[in-house]
Amino acid sequence: MSMEQSTEQAMDRSAAETSDHYVEALQRFRGDVRMMEQVLATMIERGAPRTEAHLGLMLDEYLAGRSLRKARAIIGQLDELGVSIDPARQYDVAIATATSGSAGEAVEIIDRLMAQQRDPSPGQVPAVLDLMLGARRTPQAWSLFRRMRSRSQRPSPDAHLALLIDAIQRRAAKDSVAVITSMQEAGHRIPDARIAPLVRMLVGLGQLERALEVLAVAERAAAAGQCALPSDDAYGAVLHALAAKGRVDDVVAVAQRLTASGGTLSSHHRNAVLAASIASADFEAAWTETERMWADACLPTGANLEGLLDLSLAAGNVARAAGVLDLLLVIGVPVTPQRSGAVLRAEMAADGLDRALPVAATLLDQGLVFDRATARDLVERLVRSRRLDEARSWLTRFRSAGTLTQGRSYGSLLTALVAAKRVDDAVALLEEMVAGRIRPEQADLARLVSGRIKAADIDAAERILAAASSVGVHADEATLRELMWTHARRSDVAAVDRIGVLLVASGVTPDERHEKARAWASGETARRLEDSEAGASEVSASEVSASGADMPADAAVDASPAAVPPAEAAPVDAPPVAASDERG
Repeated sequence: MSMEQSTEQAMDRSAAETSDHYVEALQRFRGDVRMMEQVLATMIERGAPRTEAHLGLMLDEYLAGRSLRKARAIIGQLDELGVSIDPARQYDVAIATATSGSAGEAVEIIDRLMAQQRDPSPGQVPAVLDLMLGARRTPQAWSLFRRMRSRSQRPSPDAHLALLIDAIQRRAAKDSVAVITSMQEAGHRIPDARIAPLVRMLVGLGQLERALEVLAVAERAAAAGQCALPSDDAYGAVLHALAAKGRVDDVVAVAQRLTASGGTLSSHHRNAVLAASIASADFEAAWTETERMWADACLPTGANLEGLLDLSLAAGNVARAAGVLDLLLVIGVPVTPQRSGAVLRAEMAADGLDRALPVAATLLDQGLVFDRATARDLVERLVRSRRLDEARSWLTRFRSAGTLTQGRSYGSLLTALVAAKRVDDAVALLEEMVAGRIRPEQADLARLVSGRIKAADIDAAERILAAASSVGVHADEATLRELMWTHARRSDVAAVDRIGVLLVASGVTPDERHEKARAWASGETARRLEDSEAGASEVSASEVSASGADMPADAAVDASPAAVPPAEAAPVDAPPVAASDERG
């Protein structure tokens, strides 16, 4: 080895030792930037080479102190040496850049690093998360937050709040619960105004288990003074959702947790407990809770009262169902016709009309829609009880309320009035129906007219027909022909013609039977025996009527020559036999 080589190696060794000496000095003075800068100045003064080790220590110190200008000067010197800045220091540069007021530039650095799949160190993540949230880079922020959660790291209070707001806006159930839990574990205060909206959102999404978890977290935070106890609204939303599913045990458990946390069970909460018993179809438990509420002057909600009514009917307890219906009417809760009708029908079957009628009157007085089937049943029961005037009065009320506006609702009362020999009342009712534009049923009309014909009350029969015809309802053809032949036997041609008009109006095409009846009424058809004896008496119209009044119209012809020929079956020129001969 030559002397020159030996001297060069010695000098290199001496420079390396000097360089290591400066590295040791810089490391020793870390945290004291002035002393580190003095070491660096000494190196420059003595011409000592500045390596990556020296410059890296200075860069770390400047970045730690957020001295961005000096850090960039060091970065320039490293660039001259051809040394690239590692990702961790680049993240520190970004954080320092943001601290200096250049958040946009900092975010660009972070975006570039993330695009290169370079992650910040655990110590850098909280600051980077704040930068991403400030720049509204929520996807990257959530990725960082989840990474922090896996390492049991806690974001800043501002970051927590920003993440919570974003999760609620996105209706992200899992993320919302994660943020609330992280806030409570970090000891950060949970905003009181955020709990209820979050719980309502989770309930609306059907995430009942997560809603229960949020309540539990909020209760722990409230015990630690990190937030207020969740509001009645929050508890109520969860309790009602649990109640709707019939989860009675969970409802009771949540209610107990509320009281254990220092809260009080409000009317809202107690109604949720009652709703759970109703949803589980537990009749005894539901009524036990209801009676407790009443004892504490706590009124069940309208929905719970309706549920109690349905539950009582299902259990066959008519008295309790009727009591609930009375209460609903007293407090002014609208009752559906299906519910009120079910109660009234049950009451009529159990206790008779007198208990149901006042309730029915209250329903009508309050303008509530009445169940049609129940209204018809009520009227029918009154008719069967021979309380005909009451039945008519209720029919009038139901018609005015728009409940019973069909003719079939009147048939039984019309028939009952006629059977009670109150024909005038029946006719008056029919005329009242016509005035109210109610069309009577054709079958009811036929029964009324036939009954009047058999009772020889022909005027009433025609009044009934005329009243019905005015609203376009006609008796059937057989009934009209029966009345026509009744008039024919009385020799009342005008009446026969009137009935002929009604037949035509009902859609019956005139035929020879009309002419036969008219001929009989006018006397064109012979009404006496052959004049074999001078003293042969002529059959009067009254005798013909007496002998044939009970004969059905259009009956088949009796083959016996002694029978009085029905007007439609006998030949036109066949003389009728006298009534005395028929009897003899």
